[in-house]
Amino acid sequence: MTSIEAVEQAAAPVRSRRLWLDALIVVAIYAFLWPKVTRDMSDTLVPWLDHILVHGQIGAFAIPFSNYDPPYLYLMALFSPLVAVMSKVSVIKSLSIVATLGLALAGRQLLQSAGHGQQPDAILRLLLLPSVVLNAPALGQCDAIWSAACVMAVVCAIDRKAVPMLVWFGIGVAFKAQAIFLAPFVLLRLLQLRTPLRLWGLPVLVFALAMVPAALAGWPVADLATIYLRQAEWNPAFISTAANPWAVVQLLAPVAGTHWFWLGNVAAAVAGLAYVAAHRRRESDAADLLALALLSACLMPFLLPKMHERFFFLADVLAFLLWIVRHDRRSMLVFFLVQGASVLALIGMMLVLPIAPAVGCAMVLAAMILLVGDLRAKYPATRVQLQRASLPA
Repeated sequence: MTSIEAVEQAAAPVRSRRLWLDALIVVAIYAFLWPKVTRDMSDTLVPWLDHILVHGQIGAFAIPFSNYDPPYLYLMALFSPLVAVMSKVSVIKSLSIVATLGLALAGRQLLQSAGHGQQPDAILRLLLLPSVVLNAPALGQCDAIWSAACVMAVVCAIDRKAVPMLVWFGIGVAFKAQAIFLAPFVLLRLLQLRTPLRLWGLPVLVFALAMVPAALAGWPVADLATIYLRQAEWNPAFISTAANPWAVVQLLAPVAGTHWFWLGNVAAAVAGLAYVAAHRRRESDAADLLALALLSACLMPFLLPKMHERFFFLADVLAFLLWIVRHDRRSMLVFFLVQGASVLALIGMMLVLPIAPAVGCAMVLAAMILLVGDLRAKYPATRVQLQRASLPA
């Protein structure tokens, strides 16, 4: 036995104890938060579950009863028989917890594709991220579902598999419109991998297929096709509770700000195109691709109006995974800035402190500046290496 093998064998029991400790901490925190019932849950999620229980798992979809996409409601219907053994709130939170475990599995797959093994300790700590803990066991939200699909899309992007990337991206969009935050990154990879144009519409096809069961049950097709448009029209006076500049507008100019939404939409479109143009010819390793995905997940909710405090959820997860992959100070700082901004936004929502997401805005901006600076610093060296490699011997 070599000295390295002996050290690893000696360290195995310590790692095992740490894993068990991390697992116990996860269980304890999730159990502590389990009884919490939020207003959003009592006013929307529980009534949706009641509708399914009254009309049946299939009959419930004969009429529109939610402003969420049907795929999440399909899962709620699948879990609905559990009301025989647990409360309605517990049924909803059980779905959220299962989705969070799926997110953890997606994170493990990303680490494997990035060449960093399974790292079970890192995956358990992902489950302990403040925004993840608050999202599922505390608020009973389902952001882990669309985020897991987006993480899998990043995995496929790293593995240079364009079609699975588009399918996973389409699944994310079918669950929540927020998956569109990854769109600039997906477009970038389509161009880099020279994916045929005929395949670019796969996410739309996946979205349409996800609506078919509800349509067959009787849900009007026109309503299904415009569900995201109606979500955007919800609460016209709402500007933002996310850690972005619109939170500052919400704080300082809540009336006038509702007339400025077009500025954010234009800025997001221009920034997305600039992002693709700046990195289209870049040759990136797995870590750089993960950084580019994180930049996309930060850039869109930072510029768009009407963002909620949870909409940097995907960025939180990708920032953590980037830190694990790179394991350097810059990535650690980016993670703490992004996660800290999300926590401030969530605190601002729960305690009605509009100043909190406004402060978080500066933290997200700093994180993006660090990401862009890191990517720009590496790009010239990569390009020189490629040019040298192409020269004849």
